[in-house]
Amino acid sequence: MQPSREISGGGALNELIVEVWRGLRLLLSRPSLILINVLTAPLWLAFFILTLRGFGVLSLGRQILQLFLWAAYAFTLYSSWLWGFGHGLIQESSEGILESLMSITRGLLNHIIGWGIAYAIYSLLDFAALIFSFYIVFGLVLEIRHPLILALSIVLASFELLLISTIYAMLVIRLRSSWVITNIMQFLMPVLGGLIPSETNKYVTLINEHSPIAYPFVLMRESALGYLEIPIPIPYQLIISLVTVLLLFVMTALLVRLFDRRLRYEGKLGLA
Repeated sequence: MQPSREISGGGALNELIVEVWRGLRLLLSRPSLILINVLTAPLWLAFFILTLRGFGVLSLGRQILQLFLWAAYAFTLYSSWLWGFGHGLIQESSEGILESLMSITRGLLNHIIGWGIAYAIYSLLDFAALIFSFYIVFGLVLEIRHPLILALSIVLASFELLLISTIYAMLVIRLRSSWVITNIMQFLMPVLGGLIPSETNKYVTLINEHSPIAYPFVLMRESALGYLEIPIPIPYQLIISLVTVLLLFVMTALLVRLFDRRLRYEGKLGLA
């Protein structure tokens, strides 16, 4: 029985690699969209600064600009994963692509993880566009105090958003009323997800301290800027982030398995 398990594991790995490659080819097949994102990012940033000046903010320090950059990146990740990747899964469901995939793959989880890895690589282009925009508009040069922790926090944040986006998509497909889940996600996630820096006010600090899904984004800012945003040591934040992502993975795997089973045996989309 051991050889069959190895073959099965090798086949699953090959499928995952194929999904990653397929996702990258599709995402990079439209260079015009990539160019538009790079060119329009400085314009959105300029509009943001004009808005600040309308409220009487005439100058911004280097530290504040660095903080703005990482806050902007957090919101970029959030919007890209939830409304890009999550809605992509919903569209695949409505177009019957998920059913077709199940006839040639072992399950939906490989497809989701594979495309998620491709999407995470693609999202680095958004990061590059942000760095370019801040340099063009402010002459700001990116400074990173702890590169290794920063890289790990970006991986954790991306994987967390992959799992949350998948859960979001599964629930929307099940309920057939996207506005219910969408409204909940678009109001709760920016607050509970750690997208808002703790420097905003004491209530945001409390939320970031007690919301497990906020920790990867808090870690991202802390490792880049070099100071603690919440009164919890970095190693404990890393452990909590890893445990949170692991629990989200287990939850996502169970939901996708239920979705998979219902689709295979009953021919119906949904989880129940």
